[in-house]
Amino acid sequence: MGKYQGVKEKLHYPVYDAFLVPGEPEGKTFMESMTDPRMVRFFVDVQNKTRLETNLQSSGVLPSLNTFEARAMRVVVSPSPVEVESNKIQEAAKNYCRATSNSTADNEEARQTLINEVQAECDRTCAGASLILSELIYNSVTTLLVGEKIMIEMPTWFFPGGAGVHPGSGKISNHGEPDPMATFRFAEPVTIEPQQNFRVEMLFPQGVPKKLAQVTGAFRIWVVLDGYLTRDVQ
Repeated sequence: MGKYQGVKEKLHYPVYDAFLVPGEPEGKTFMESMTDPRMVRFFVDVQNKTRLETNLQSSGVLPSLNTFEARAMRVVVSPSPVEVESNKIQEAAKNYCRATSNSTADNEEARQTLINEVQAECDRTCAGASLILSELIYNSVTTLLVGEKIMIEMPTWFFPGGAGVHPGSGKISNHGEPDPMATFRFAEPVTIEPQQNFRVEMLFPQGVPKKLAQVTGAFRIWVVLDGYLTRDVQ
């Protein structure tokens, strides 16, 4: 399809890229998935990524001769896989099964014990997921660079994700409120010109924290530049 010479269209078109800790069969950790032990780079390597990880066609540049106005930036973190320690739950379940043939009092006590063990394990795993998220956002600095010029640089907690699966409770951990309006917005748009290089870096100045370094997949961190794309009309 041909282009209309000199005619442009402007549309709301977020661009995004993700760092992936692959799951099985690779079985890598967060640290093993990093190409640079100091930082994670976004919008730099988009090859062999699915549409879930990125919507860029080329590394570090916009497609064709398009222009982009970044109005907001967000960091979205997927839930981290957690290990469930099932020994106590299994023991409580066995006791409950044995008690079902005994008196009502023993039955009720075993039932309550089973419920308490399941609840305690859920609380433990949720706390572990919250710790991993906290280690990420409080121990890293996220920087947007356009043409090797720093446009903004702040600790990662400054860029809430505005995404999540729950409006918020003590059991679910999100990077900010799961509301697309609850994100950082630039005071003035950041313009990315045609064929101009850009990237986002997430630096760990004091090294990757231990719990985060040991996270296994599948685990993703997305950086989203939300704004307007100007392109030729076809």
